[in-house]
Amino acid sequence: MTISEADLFAILGKALDTNPAAFTLETKAEEIPEWDSMGHLSILVALDTRLGGKVAQIDEMATASSVRAIADLLKRHQLLKES
Repeated sequence: MTISEADLFAILGKALDTNPAAFTLETKAEEIPEWDSMGHLSILVALDTRLGGKVAQIDEMATASSVRAIADLLKRHQLLKES
């Protein structure tokens, strides 16, 4: 199972209760007030749920502090479709 970049933005928006349009690959955690430590956990849970438990196996995901870092990790693990 894989997701697209648009799916990733939608998941981030839902996890953080923020408009998905607020996210691009260049978005950093510090730019989104809702992306605090609890928000990051929400992101990880939402991604893990959507991707069948595979995100929990990616240790580096816990410290990914930008959309690009998350996308790169997902691509590396073949969970994000190449755009």
